[in-house]
Amino acid sequence: MKIRLMIASMLLMALAFACGGTGAASTGEKIEKEMMAEHDRIMPKMGELNELYKEMRQYLFQDTTMTMETRENLSMVTVNLKEAEESMMNWMNGISDLELNKVSMKPEELEKYLTTQKDEIIRIGQFTDETIDKAKKALANRKQ
Repeated sequence: MKIRLMIASMLLMALAFACGGTGAASTGEKIEKEMMAEHDRIMPKMGELNELYKEMRQYLFQDTTMTMETRENLSMVTVNLKEAEESMMNWMNGISDLELNKVSMKPEELEKYLTTQKDEIIRIGQFTDETIDKAKKALANRKQ
């Protein structure tokens, strides 16, 4: 009886070890965690994007002394602020099907999907960071 119990325990441990962390599912989980970490890094910046957008618009409307070239450059920064925010919202709407995809996709498909989504959120994060930096620099130059 004791031997059977030991064999059953060993089989359960072997099964748990085999399922536990080396397959496509764990790779998908790793990619998902990295993807969500980038999302969590960017999400708090949405409020900052909004505030900078408002400040940039106000700056563009109030300063009538800037050159046309400066106005065009600042307008592009303003457009990019809105685009960064919209990109994040669109990404979040698109990723809302993740739980369904986890069930309906094969592990290889899910891994490819998650990798694509991770790459996209990283691109959005970089664009957001660059746009925030440009807006802050433009507003800092205004105050000088």
